Amino acid sequence: MRIDVYDFDGTIYDGDSTVDFTRFCLRRHPGVLAGLPKFLGTSLLLAAGRRSLTQFKSVLFGEMARRFNLETEAELFWQAEATRAKLGKWFFDRPRDLPIVIASASPEFELQYAAKLLGVPTLIGTKCDVKTGALIGKNCKGEEKLRRIEQNIGPFEIRAMYTDDAKADGPLLAAAQEGYIVTHGALALFQG
Repeated sequence: MRIDVYDFDGTIYDGDSTVDFTRFCLRRHPGVLAGLPKFLGTSLLLAAGRRSLTQFKSVLFGEMARRFNLETEAELFWQAEATRAKLGKWFFDRPRDLPIVIASASPEFELQYAAKLLGVPTLIGTKCDVKTGALIGKNCKGEEKLRRIEQNIGPFEIRAMYTDDAKADGPLLAAAQEGYIVTHGALALFQG
């Protein structure tokens, strides 16, 4: 199957949706700050190379899941006009003649509603247990994105890959017939 693949954060979404989602939740649920010592400790260990990004995200979403329903908050986040305004208008002008896959390191629960808004039925993201906040499996980036796409749709070839990060999405750009680097909605042909 031929597909077009889009990264999400910094590509379709102008910014980091997980950072914005976390801020949104903190404003609505300041009680999450009670988990700040654990979160800061994990942040320092991540910076020192003693914790993985997967462990860091599990702590973050775990503290949130203890206090509210992650899926409900994600839907409210995407219903906010300020959030939707960060979805790149350029995305709607791209060809729709092939199936589109969004492949992101952000958690699937966080992006499900956005994928619906964008009319994209295939979303590949980091798996997260919404009841506990624990990540399931690997953080969905790089080679893991390729593995997860194949697991989800079967054998595929990428016509076009859109990303803001040539290094992190290097394996997808290498597999694509053409690649685009997106910077605040401006597309440049990838020369790799």
